[in-house]
Amino acid sequence: MRGIKATMWIVTILGLGASFPLGAEVPEFSPKITDVTVFKDGHALVMSRGAATLEDGWCRTRAVPAPVLGAFWSFVTDEKCEVDFVKAGFVEAEETRPCLTLEEIIQANVGKRAVIVEQPKDADSISHGGVLLGILQHDAEQEVETSETLPAGRDEWGRYISSRRIQKTKQDKVESLASFVMMQKDEGVQVIKRENIRSICLADNKPATDHSEKKKVREISMHVVKKGKPVRGEAEVGMVYLQRGVRWIPNYRIELLSNGKAKVSLQGTIINDLGDMEDVDLRLVVGVPSFIMKESLSPMALREVGLKLSSYFAPPDRGRRDTQLNYLSNALMSQAALPARSEGMPAGGGPDIPSEGQQEDLFLYHKPGITLKKGERAVVKLLEVTVPYEDIYTWDIPPIPPREMWRHVNSDQIRQLATALTGAKAMHEIRLTNTGDAPWTTGPATIFKEGTPLGQQLLTYTSVKNKVDLPVTVATDLNTKKEEAEVGRDTNVRIGGDSYTKVKLHGKLTVKNFKDRAVHVYVTRKVLGTATSATAEGKIVLSNVVEDASLRDGRSSCWWWYWWSWPWWFYGVNSISEITWEREIPEGKFATFEYDWYYHYRN
Repeated sequence: MRGIKATMWIVTILGLGASFPLGAEVPEFSPKITDVTVFKDGHALVMSRGAATLEDGWCRTRAVPAPVLGAFWSFVTDEKCEVDFVKAGFVEAEETRPCLTLEEIIQANVGKRAVIVEQPKDADSISHGGVLLGILQHDAEQEVETSETLPAGRDEWGRYISSRRIQKTKQDKVESLASFVMMQKDEGVQVIKRENIRSICLADNKPATDHSEKKKVREISMHVVKKGKPVRGEAEVGMVYLQRGVRWIPNYRIELLSNGKAKVSLQGTIINDLGDMEDVDLRLVVGVPSFIMKESLSPMALREVGLKLSSYFAPPDRGRRDTQLNYLSNALMSQAALPARSEGMPAGGGPDIPSEGQQEDLFLYHKPGITLKKGERAVVKLLEVTVPYEDIYTWDIPPIPPREMWRHVNSDQIRQLATALTGAKAMHEIRLTNTGDAPWTTGPATIFKEGTPLGQQLLTYTSVKNKVDLPVTVATDLNTKKEEAEVGRDTNVRIGGDSYTKVKLHGKLTVKNFKDRAVHVYVTRKVLGTATSATAEGKIVLSNVVEDASLRDGRSSCWWWYWWSWPWWFYGVNSISEITWEREIPEGKFATFEYDWYYHYRN
């Protein structure tokens, strides 16, 4: 995109001095997409250009994009010239297609001799011979009522909003055809009801079979000047715009090798619902750019809603209960980043790489010469690198709601909560260190060892020199046991003038290693309350519902969160606590981790 002088214009028709000749005098050009920079959320920065013949500085094209508001620019490649004015609007154009109905055949052959066979109701058929005069037609613009259904879901604060219909009106062109056909006969003009016509025989051996109609089409016109004067002759002009319609989805193959090494291969699946691409320069972006107006179309699009795209471009629904799938969709379209558990590692964020792919906090994979038609999909290989890895084992025990709230759910939900108490198992994970020269973007990763697939998980964003933990499978050789019991209650605890019961609990976690080698284990216990102590050098971190987003979005372990309308006081008197332990457990040995915590419940 070098050497291009781009100018962005907010177009206002009134008060501009550029004279615009009649539409028939302005040459039309056909721009071709030459450069596409694709973001994971489905937006793309597109450059299209083409050779144009300028008439008094003007050229026009009907290849009108649907850009994001504030993200449309026009340019001319000649550095001595510039585009000083761009306008978009609707023009009438004649479209020709084959006749598809009997009425269209009649209208196309007006003035020709024909025989029409009429079949009146409850009467014999009648043949009418003469010259076709056609069907009277009336076109009018009128306001049409329509409606739109807004789907049910939850807003950004978690409140449920039911589906609802809203009424709208729009201007629409209405074409009305007369209920009869007119035919010139020797005796005069015959009027025949259209619904009674059974067949028509045209005397012409080569009847007209094309139907022409006028349609309003979108058109963009550009005005090119040199030192303030309109340019004539040939010039290369084009547009740069941000539009939704191209997306790339990363996916990894991770092969576990010997001696603590793993081969990481990344490829991208490209989904093109935007337009035909031929021999384009394609760039796939790793990173999270911010487009604050991405939900609003530019007025230059001449549309009120965006183009209809496939389901791969649908944003995640915050109100959906299948939150694991919802989270995966959101992670792939944006950029999820979860740090590994060990301390002292490099901080996350944009990598600092002396590489041509680095652009500020973004990284670009460049693939030249790509050809992909609209509606087609493609897979391209992006990188392959061998990195170190280590085996680690994790046991995450999720929080559950206080037992006092269990009476507000049904028996099936109680059974699910009981299963959650005992269903958490130790997991085998691999810790990968990114020693390559490019960051790893978020995407599904399938893990192999000696050609056998071990599983598929979500690899999260990992900057250069950083580490990432990737689950593999349940660690069946680690026996885990969770014990937790109430140890006391303090009734009539006064907080803010209200009476609460303080429920005290003690927990004990046990991990036994049945493997033939020592294992490195990370244990995490989260509770809806305040943790006060932990053995075995356990670390306690206190937060709240506002800070801990994993509770509100129901991600993985907290799928039950929206079973209740949580009372306001619960947030005010209770913390969210996370206790973590790290321990090396020798072969055949076990380790225990104990903790104390409490929560308040209003009387």
